This record gives sequence, structure tokens and C-alpha cells, in this order.
Amino acid sequence: ISRVKLYDADPNVLLAFSNSNVDFIVGLGNEYLQSMADPIKAQNWIQQYVTPHLPQTKISCILVGNEVFYSNDTQLKSSLLPAMQSVYHTLVNLGLDKQVTVTTAHSLTILGNSYPPSAGTFREDLAQYIKPLLNFHAQINSPFLINAYPYFAYKGNPGQVQLEYVLFQPNQGTTDPVTNLHYDNMLYAQIDAVYSAMKAMGHTDVEVKISETGWPSKGDTDEAGATPENAELYNGNLLQR
Repeated sequence: ISRVKLYDADPNVLLAFSNSNVDFIVGLGNEYLQSMADPIKAQNWIQQYVTPHLPQTKISCILVGNEVFYSNDTQLKSSLLPAMQSVYHTLVNLGLDKQVTVTTAHSLTILGNSYPPSAGTFREDLAQYIKPLLNFHAQINSPFLINAYPYFAYKGNPGQVQLEYVLFQPNQGTTDPVTNLHYDNMLYAQIDAVYSAMKAMGHTDVEVKISETGWPSKGDTDEAGATPENAELYNGNLLQR
């Protein structure tokens, strides 16, 4: 394991991995977003949780909030970009902006349409937040992170979604009628749907990266396919890609 995502910036964990080759993404929880718009509070947080560990521990990214747009809290959504900007400007002032990037992670529920991938769009109710966010990503050259779980698409429609297609197993796949691109797994199709959604907003200059993915090893009776065997197949096949 060479890269780890933390939901916080636990000093004990970061200290334990000093002088290692493990690269960390540290998280700034959603509960901090409104206060982080204040540059003084952003600086205090970074100087308390990030700078003491540099450069001994590799911290390459600060994740400002997680799946903020999944919430119905409009105040939280409105706080995201100002918080990201404040954290970024603090890093610039400390001379760390070339070493540590600033981003946030999104659930794929931000998509209004994802099939075919070339027709991917963001939800209309989120456009007012995502458009300026993409402008910011392009400006500072930071990636757009997604938490992508093909399992949820399978769980929602196991009769229509082929299990092999979501597990990276041999299957017929699907071809996008517009681009003629062939997909042998859902994860790649989901990534391209996000790229298409960004392109529809005028951005082809922001990279998409996966910050979370996986497969459940156990679930409730209505959660089809949640088995240790399928989890092993998904994770194992993904790592071979």
C-alpha cells in the first residue's frame, strides 16, 4: 500500500508513517467547512494538523469535505468552495501549494445522467455549485475526486445490470453509441460519464481520480451480490487493471 486516504488528520497515524513511502490524503470533515472560510481558522488547522508532519510524512492532498453534495444542507453546499479557497490560499502563503493539493470528494449521486457515458451530466440542482468548483479546480490544477461504487448500480437493478460487468469479469460489455467506445466494466463507464458531465460545463482541463471504491462482503437480505466472494473478485480484479 503506497497511498492512504484518511477521513481526518489523526496526528498519531501521520506520525507513525513518518519516513515511510506512504502518501496521505488527509480529510477536513464536513463539520469544519463553514468555519474554514475564515483564513485564520484555515491557517490554524493546517499549522496544527499538516505542517508539523511535513516533510517527514508525505501529505500530498487535503480533502476539504466528503460527499458534501449528497447532503440536503444548502448552507453546507454553499460553504464548500469558500472553504477550499481558504485552505488553498493558506497553503500558498505557507509555500506548500506545490506540495499539497486541495480538493473534495463526491458521491456519484451528483450525476443526473450517466448512461451512455457520453451523455453524462451533473444534476441541474447542483450546477450552481459545481460550475464554480470546476473553475477552481482548473485554476489550481487539482483533481476532481469521486467515490465510485458500481455495486450500488448493481444492487439497484440486479436484473438488468450484469454481475460480471461490475466485477471486471469476462462479459459482453457495452458500447457507447455516440463515441463507439467499448466498456468491459462499469467503473470505467462511470469515470467517463463524469468527464462528459464536466465537458458539458465547459471543462476538459480537470482530471478525474477515484478516491474510494470497493465492494461489500456482507449485506442485508435486499442487498444482492454482497458476498465475500464478490468482494474478493471486485477488489482483486481492480488491482490488476
